[in-house]
Amino acid sequence: MGGEQHMEHVTVTGAVNGRYLISDRRPDGVLTLEPDTSIEAIRERTGTREPTVEEWAEFERDHGSQMLPPDGDN
Repeated sequence: MGGEQHMEHVTVTGAVNGRYLISDRRPDGVLTLEPDTSIEAIRERTGTREPTVEEWAEFERDHGSQMLPPDGDN
C-alpha cells in the first residue's frame, strides 16, 4: 500500500465506476489500473464518511474509549 502515494489517480465512469490507480502506463497507451484502496476511496465506494467529533464522543460513551480484541485473541 505504500506505493499508492506515487501512482496517478483516475476516476472511471461507465460500465465500471470508481477511483483507480494507474499501476502501469505502456508506450502504446494501454493502462493497467488497480482499485484505489485509500480510506477516502473506500468511503466513497461504501457511501460512508469520517465521523464527526460528536459522533466519536457518542460512540465512546456507548462503547468505551478502548477497542477490545476479538474473542479468543486476548
